[in-house]
Amino acid sequence: MTDLTRRRDPNRTEETWLIYCGDVYGGKIGLAVGNPGATERWNWHCGFYPGSNPGEQTYGSEDSFDEARAAFERAWAAFLSRRSPADFQAWRDQQEWTARKYAMWERGEKLPSQRPNSIMRCPCGERFDSHRLEHTRIHIPHITEHQREIRR
Repeated sequence: MTDLTRRRDPNRTEETWLIYCGDVYGGKIGLAVGNPGATERWNWHCGFYPGSNPGEQTYGSEDSFDEARAAFERAWAAFLSRRSPADFQAWRDQQEWTARKYAMWERGEKLPSQRPNSIMRCPCGERFDSHRLEHTRIHIPHITEHQREIRR
């Protein structure tokens, strides 16, 4: 598997590093802010979703960046041992879908699920246009019978 690389998070004012395994986000290490007593702590997060199950991502807090990095690397080794290439692909697929979705919204387009559609599937299995009376009349008996069966 590809070595881990880190990049500074451009969206955070405090020092935060995003960690990647190739092109897949693997976690982050960041300077914690707002701690009681103003103690400097480094928080870390290891794992990604989709591509993992609930509870497989791990978190921690350490006194120094080097300690946080070492803890992250141990957690990553454990996390990576349970990953397959399909898990990494699931993360990539989600990133691609998210990019496509936002690009559509930016262009003012709607997602396919947001577009009105008059096509229905009859209980007999045939698809028909419910806005065309001649199609709907054929399927009314099938739909009515199916609804009766559900209510029994």
